[in-house]
Amino acid sequence: MIDAHVFVGRSLYENSLEPSSLLETMEALGVAAAVIRPLKPVDFDMDAANRRVAELQSGEPRLVGFARVNPLEPGAPEQARRAVEEYGLKGLHLHPWEENCPVNSPKVDGVIRALGDRVPVYVSTGFPVVSHPLQLQELAERHPQTLFIAAHGGQQDNSGMSFEDSLVVARETPNVLFDVAGVYRRDFIELLVETAGSERVLFGSCTPYMDMALEIVRVRATHLPEQAKRNIFHDNAARLLGIGAPGS
Repeated sequence: MIDAHVFVGRSLYENSLEPSSLLETMEALGVAAAVIRPLKPVDFDMDAANRRVAELQSGEPRLVGFARVNPLEPGAPEQARRAVEEYGLKGLHLHPWEENCPVNSPKVDGVIRALGDRVPVYVSTGFPVVSHPLQLQELAERHPQTLFIAAHGGQQDNSGMSFEDSLVVARETPNVLFDVAGVYRRDFIELLVETAGSERVLFGSCTPYMDMALEIVRVRATHLPEQAKRNIFHDNAARLLGIGAPGS
C-alpha cells in the first residue's frame, strides 16, 4: 500500500508527527510508502519545512516528499519552484483552509505557473468557502496540463452536500484525481470510483488529522472489485510518482 496523504513535522496546531512514529505505524499496517508534506509549521517558515521534508525523502526510501507553500506569501511561487528544482520534492500540497486562501484565487495561479506542469498538485478540498470542489475545478480548467488531486473526495465537511459537485468534477475535469481520506460512506467511495474510474482514485489517510488504520478499513470495506482496490491502494500512486512496481 501507498498512503498518498500524510503530514509530518512540528505543527502549529499541536498535532505534530515525528517521522519515526509514522514509520512505525506504516510497518504495523503494511504500508510500503507514504507521500509526506509539512504540517503547518510553528514558525510559519514553509521553506524550511520543505527542506526538512526533502531531507527525510533523501534518507528514507519509504518516504516521498511533497512541498507546501502559502500562496498569499509574495515568495510562494519561488518557494514552490525551489522545492521541486533544488530540493527534489515530487509534488506540491495546498491547504486552502489552513492558509485562508481560496484555491481558485489568482494567487494560486502564480504558484502553479512557477511549477510549469512538472509535478502533481494535491489540494485539501471540501472546506467551505476556500476549497469547494467546483473551486478546484475552476483552477484545474485554467491549468489543464497540471494534474490535481482532490483530497477527501471533495467533501471534507462530512455533510455530503458537496459530494454531487465532486461527481461533476469527476465527469468534466480529467486532470483532477481524488483521494478518499475521511469519506465516511462506503457508497460515496464506490460512486466516486464508478464516476471517475478506479485509475483516478488514490488511497490517502490524511494522517495525523485522521487515523491511517481506519482509512484503510474504509476502502477495504467497499464492494469494489479487487483490481480497483489495487489501483486505489497502490498502483495509481506508484504510476503517478514512480515509487514502486505495480501490485507490490
